[in-house]
Amino acid sequence: MKKIQLIVLALFCIASVQAQKDELQYIKEILKKEKKELVREYMGFTDAEAAKFWPLYETYQNEKAAIGRDRIGVIQDYANQFKTLDDAQANNLANRLLDNNLKGAKLDKKWYKRFSKAVSPLKAAQYMQMEQYFQNLIRSEVQEAIPFIGEIERKKG
Repeated sequence: MKKIQLIVLALFCIASVQAQKDELQYIKEILKKEKKELVREYMGFTDAEAAKFWPLYETYQNEKAAIGRDRIGVIQDYANQFKTLDDAQANNLANRLLDNNLKGAKLDKKWYKRFSKAVSPLKAAQYMQMEQYFQNLIRSEVQEAIPFIGEIERKKG
């Protein structure tokens, strides 16, 4: 788990300082491969379940990646604006982040239903629990790396 935490932290540190696209893509690919291997080990699918699950998993992860890219965009915009953030910018960023959270929740709900039909509600719940763990891990690491609004100004004073 520590290896994944470091990879996730590196991914978002790179994103928040706007590193080059190829570096970001490289780390995403590492995380994707590591995560898939962990899912495989944790879920313990039968051959029949695996045949149904993995094609759905790939499509789900691609849809999830689009939402993740949008979230990284919000984080990058915040990184560029947090020192001079005004009401309009804060409102824009907050609404974009809330919309992103909602899109993610709707996507998870849609895909939980699909996974349930493919492998069983129990296996789908087990997988979604693991997805939530990864999501929470990523969000926690990102939150640690991002200063709160006004935090920099309070430290100066």
